[in-house]
Amino acid sequence: MGHQLHVGIVGGSIAGCSAAILLERAGHRVTVFERSAQGLVGRGGGIGTTAEVVDSLVADDLVDADFARVAIGGLAFTAGRSAADRLGVCPWQMPMDFRAFHWNTLWHNLRKRVPDACYRRGHEVTGIVSHDSTGTTLRLADGSEHDFDLALFADGYQSLGRATLFPDAGLAYRGYLLWRGLLPESEMDDPDPVENRIVRLSYLGMPGDLVVYFVPSQSGSIKKGERLFNWAAYVPLPESELPAFMVDKLGRPRTGAIPPGRMRIESEHRLKAMMAEQLPAYFSDIIGRTRDTYVQLIYNVDLPAYARGRVALIGDAGMVVQPFTGSGVFKGMNNVRDLLTAMAEAESLDAALSRWSVDQVRRGRRLLALAAQMEQALIWNRLDFTTADAATTAAWWRAAVTWPEEFSLEKR
Repeated sequence: MGHQLHVGIVGGSIAGCSAAILLERAGHRVTVFERSAQGLVGRGGGIGTTAEVVDSLVADDLVDADFARVAIGGLAFTAGRSAADRLGVCPWQMPMDFRAFHWNTLWHNLRKRVPDACYRRGHEVTGIVSHDSTGTTLRLADGSEHDFDLALFADGYQSLGRATLFPDAGLAYRGYLLWRGLLPESEMDDPDPVENRIVRLSYLGMPGDLVVYFVPSQSGSIKKGERLFNWAAYVPLPESELPAFMVDKLGRPRTGAIPPGRMRIESEHRLKAMMAEQLPAYFSDIIGRTRDTYVQLIYNVDLPAYARGRVALIGDAGMVVQPFTGSGVFKGMNNVRDLLTAMAEAESLDAALSRWSVDQVRRGRRLLALAAQMEQALIWNRLDFTTADAATTAAWWRAAVTWPEEFSLEKR
């Protein structure tokens, strides 16, 4: 098929902007509906990928050549012998060529490549009026309806599109949350123990782990002393305790996440006290100093398909995978690249969507299987790094996680 399509994209975050850029460059007309009227700058924390992937993003003009990132050369598996132990022990550091950056920086680089005329901020899609082989009609909160040849839902893990197409595919809570924070490097006593590496630190007496690394400052500085220290703690929490925990400081129940600055003081203090008991002093002290921490619950979702009629799902609107694989931030980009390939090879859009959907389900389920392996290795069945040597730790990691070679872009 070679004719131009008018594509409606629901969601203007990283997946939605990626889709708009790739589709527009392929000759299609796009309209992006982003429900936030204030813009998305200020959201998210540290993320990263391999140097190879960043280089490909630059080469494809998806990010600027001077895109701010911090170079990281290793992944250190670490554990403390007691809370009084300052740094813990690291039996093995896996070499890696990694680049860490800030969510805001990636989104800003993508957003500025989407023409303003295509990006409609403050426009919330509230429903799908119709979707069949002739097109899709979307309804907005203001009551207006808009017709498209194809609608892509890039509206995240609580996707309206997924709920409409597959109402039985609910979010499955994995039994733990991700508690995150950013501390200015200037407020750290000693940055050297985490310089040029990611540290994965297991707790003393419970499942889960802490991930720490540097990212550029909000302004993009990577100078020593000006960066941000990014930490993310995986903390078990029984599902029965979620209703009591997921209440913000104004007393409002929250679903899925509590954003920065909205956690109850008592909840934050309880988590910080837990970390003081579970982590070596260097790391618990950094967490204790961090302000405006935030929480997201960890879910996954399997799906029977990625498209029905002329509606398709991309990014976390499709299958939701635990964050260990690092696939989330680039998943939507991969989905659209695959869709464009299918459209170029098929005789019709419907045939392309059918083939593409089958392929995305296959890839999504392989990612789910990989995430399950990593979840077991990193959360529930950690090796005791305080007694393991380098050879034992390296062998444990190779046996615990089998990474499909096809996931070149996700392999981060």
